Amino acid sequence: MTPQDALRQMAKAYPGGYESLAPRVGKTAEVLRKELSGDVKFKLGLATSLLISELCVEANSPFCHDFANAVAADNGGFVRLPVVTMDAVACVHRSISGVAQELSHVMSAALEGDADGVISDNDLVRIHKEAAEALAAVQQLIQAVEAKNKAGKK
Repeated sequence: MTPQDALRQMAKAYPGGYESLAPRVGKTAEVLRKELSGDVKFKLGLATSLLISELCVEANSPFCHDFANAVAADNGGFVRLPVVTMDAVACVHRSISGVAQELSHVMSAALEGDADGVISDNDLVRIHKEAAEALAAVQQLIQAVEAKNKAGKK
């Protein structure tokens, strides 16, 4: 997942979506949508990206840490992030399936990258991106089991 993909997903998941997020970042919903789509006529700046991330974390919305994960992955590392509390109990089984799928993508990328005995720069980028998506899936699983644990205590 690229940082821009992460921001797009975060903006869609923000309470009220683009329509409620856009005014908070000083844009119309349509301009924000075009900037996040990657339209070459519209540039998404770092300040706006960071503001979107901050607002999503503040709202504790789904996927709110994906931008930080994607940026960290692009720079060769990961950031341990707090888990977001979800409003509804998520499906633990679906979350486990998502983790397994994303981890298989990491393994495939690593094996394919090393098939010739050399990990190229492009291989490394792909492995980091797949690993960032796996980390996001693990965070979603943690959210699901914590939500189910909390729901069982009511």
